[in-house]
Amino acid sequence: MEFNLLKICFTLMTLFIVVIGGLINNFEKCLPAFFAQTFRYGKFAYKGKPSSIVVLEVPKRWFKHFYVFAGIWSPLCLGLAAHIYFLGGNVPQIVTYGLDLLGTSHRKASVSATSVFIALALLTLQSWRRLYETFFVSIFSDSNINLAHYIIGFLHYFGAMAAVLVEAPGLTPISIEHKAVVSLSELRWTDVVGAALFLWAWLHQYRAANILSDLRKNKKGEVVTLKHNIPSGDWFELVSSPHLLCETLMYLAVSLILLGNYTWPFVFFWVLSNQMETALLTHWWYLSHFKDYPKERHAFVPYLL
Repeated sequence: MEFNLLKICFTLMTLFIVVIGGLINNFEKCLPAFFAQTFRYGKFAYKGKPSSIVVLEVPKRWFKHFYVFAGIWSPLCLGLAAHIYFLGGNVPQIVTYGLDLLGTSHRKASVSATSVFIALALLTLQSWRRLYETFFVSIFSDSNINLAHYIIGFLHYFGAMAAVLVEAPGLTPISIEHKAVVSLSELRWTDVVGAALFLWAWLHQYRAANILSDLRKNKKGEVVTLKHNIPSGDWFELVSSPHLLCETLMYLAVSLILLGNYTWPFVFFWVLSNQMETALLTHWWYLSHFKDYPKERHAFVPYLL
């Protein structure tokens, strides 16, 4: 019996966030310290008495490693698609074996090559921008993250690109309906709307990263503090974590582009649950640390949540 490892992996990560996050949000005082130590990180890291169970942590600035990996992995996937769709190249046997291992050997092409290429191109664009931000824009504090968060970061970026490839024409054992050629005739309205939504959110996430970075600089652009302050401007006037909202919108946009792909929804719901939980914890942290925090701001969804 074959198992779709991608679906299993993203399902387990989603369940972890939903179950443990729900317990932390509602019953944290009743839980062993180990749960909070494992789940919380950054500015809302656990501050109580440490658990007797050793929790392995790494510096939060190691987030950079995710984007170094993604900055290499995503263009490799995009290049593979271009090799097949534009040059008519063959798929290396090791790639077929790997995709069969991740998504079973009964995979079918679920969307057009055009949609696949657009999705891979946008995800690569996002990986490169995040890589740039982590080295030249973001200013990380001295806080730590749990080793589990660190490992999950790599699993996410590897799995997201793989989720596109496992159901891509030319990369599946069965590909009757969709040809392994990019064609404008196969361009759907969902591709156009999805790409527009992605780029809109992409731009606002970049603005949010710069706003957060500027909070730690003086007028000369020199870093003067690592403390957290109240951000303002752009979508920060609506929600506490617009960068998390933007991330979710980008993955929603890719969901539109890949409409018909049966693996990608597992990626999207993982991103949605993770970003929403982080946004809630961040919002509650701001409210508890700043008495003058704007009351009209919401945590994640403007005017609603």
